[in-house]
Amino acid sequence: MSKTVRLPEELFKVVEHRARQEKIDESTAIRQLLALGAEGYAVELFRQGKITLNEAAELAGVTLRQMIDVLQRHGVKGNVRLDQQRKALEFVSKMGR
Repeated sequence: MSKTVRLPEELFKVVEHRARQEKIDESTAIRQLLALGAEGYAVELFRQGKITLNEAAELAGVTLRQMIDVLQRHGVKGNVRLDQQRKALEFVSKMGR
């Protein structure tokens, strides 16, 4: 998929800097920076309890296992409430009967 986007000069400087530092073309630098931004966005939404782990992984474009690692790197712990944990335990115990 291809899209045209206008970038403010300040953001384009970031793209140019990354391209020079990583010795990559500007298009690749833009894709990498967008991926980093998507990851950070997913982490923040998960931290706030607005999305699930599955949704965070999908937004960030990574697997569930990778998303868990990303969240750990950002110091984010699970956002499962106590009542949700109890409900899950009740469900599991009923399944074992």
